[in-house]
Amino acid sequence: MAMRPEATGVRMVEGVLGGADLDGADAWLAGRVPGLRAATAAEYAGTAIRARLPLIDMSTHLRWLRERFVKAGGLVEDRTVSSFAEAGAPVVVNCTGLAARELVPDPSVRPVRGQLVVVENPGIDTWLVSTDAAGEPAYFFPQPDGLVLGGTAEEDVWYTEPDPAVAEAIVRRCAALRPEIAGARVPGHRVGLRPARPGVRLERETLPDGRVLVHNYGHGGGGVTVAWGCAQEAAELAAAP
Repeated sequence: MAMRPEATGVRMVEGVLGGADLDGADAWLAGRVPGLRAATAAEYAGTAIRARLPLIDMSTHLRWLRERFVKAGGLVEDRTVSSFAEAGAPVVVNCTGLAARELVPDPSVRPVRGQLVVVENPGIDTWLVSTDAAGEPAYFFPQPDGLVLGGTAEEDVWYTEPDPAVAEAIVRRCAALRPEIAGARVPGHRVGLRPARPGVRLERETLPDGRVLVHNYGHGGGGVTVAWGCAQEAAELAAAP
């Protein structure tokens, strides 16, 4: 996918993961990520690792996935359903995310609010993920539409409007890592609710009318990371006799 970033939204980008230690709990990564190494003192003030990993522009990537689905013969229909009985298909795969709380219903599904700030990129071409002294996350990712700064992880918060105070704190934490961020113009803010659950639900059951229902939800903030593996398992569950 990274060979066609303009179509897929996927690029391979160098970056630093603060707090990770190849001599400790993160040693298992060494044999799995090509080129992985300990970060230098100039790259990060503390223990960290540096790696070249896939970075995804989700607006482009989701459009690409949808186009693949349609080209394969899929049909996209947007409508509201209040029960699985309204989904007229022999096999129904439930990927409703946060809406599974009411649709299934599954009260263990809950939101984890995330807020981001998009600034004009002052020339940063690497990503960085860190945590400040107070335990708050600070990260930035260079994307085609600017430098994306984060972030938050507020459990059980449904509010979807940007909070100016939170945005200011995000910029401040990121500017502590790269001072040039402090003066960057802010063209936009983003807020989303991650569909969290104690564990991803990948499970098959039979509907009252005999049809197959496969659940695939509860991925929290790791949806892209586990998307392909969960899709494969869901497909296997759907095809099982």
